[in-house]
Amino acid sequence: MNLDLAAHTLKQKLTLGAMLMVLCLPGVVSAQATTAVGTGPIHDRMREAQTRPELEKQLLSKGRRVAAVCANCHGDRGNNSSEDTPVLAGQNPNYLVEQARKYVDGRRRNMFMEGMLKALSVDETAGMAMFYAAQKAEPQPNQPAQLVEKGRAYYGKVCVACHGPDARGAAHMPRLAGQHPGYVLTSLKHFAKRDGIRSSPEMEMVVSQMSEAEMRAVAAYVASLP
Repeated sequence: MNLDLAAHTLKQKLTLGAMLMVLCLPGVVSAQATTAVGTGPIHDRMREAQTRPELEKQLLSKGRRVAAVCANCHGDRGNNSSEDTPVLAGQNPNYLVEQARKYVDGRRRNMFMEGMLKALSVDETAGMAMFYAAQKAEPQPNQPAQLVEKGRAYYGKVCVACHGPDARGAAHMPRLAGQHPGYVLTSLKHFAKRDGIRSSPEMEMVVSQMSEAEMRAVAAYVASLP
C-alpha cells in the first residue's frame, strides 16, 4: 500500500476525542505550557502550605482579603450572577495561578484584570487561589433540558477527555461545573476567533470543529452540574 495514502487514511479516521486523549496525556503539552505550568514561586508557596498549617492559615487570610476586593465583580466567595464574569468558587488552584500568570505576561487579555493581578504579591496570589478553591461552587439552575441533553452527549464524546466526567477538571485544567453558560460560550468564541483574549492551542483545535449550537449546548450542560 502507498504509505502516503495509508497515513492520510489513518489521519481521517482519528476522531477529535482520540486526539484530545493524546493531548491530555501527561507530558503531551504545548511548548509554551512546558515551561509555565506548575512551576514558579507561587506554586512553591502553595505546595509549602500543604505541609505547614500555619503558613496555610496565613495565605488563606491574605486570599480572603484579596477576594473581598474581587467580590465587586466575582461575587461573595467567588459566586456571582453575571454571565460575563466567571465563577471562581471551587476552581482548581493551580489553574487559577496559571490564569493569573497569563494576565500578567499578556497571554490573556483584560486591562482591568491585568492591572489587579500585577499588583498582587506572591503570597496574595497564592492565598487568593487557595481561598477560591476552598469555596463551594453553585450550579446554574434552569438550563433548558433539551439543550442540556445535547450538551451532555457532545461533552461525553469530546470534552470529557481533558475536563473529566464531572467537569471538575484537574490540577491545571479548569473546573467547568457550575460555570455561567454565557461565560463558557463567550470563552469558546474567543478561542474560535483566536483573538488573543483567550489562548490555548488545544482549545483552539477543539472549537474549530464546533458549531455555535454545540457550544451553547455544552455551556448549558456544564452549567447545570454541581
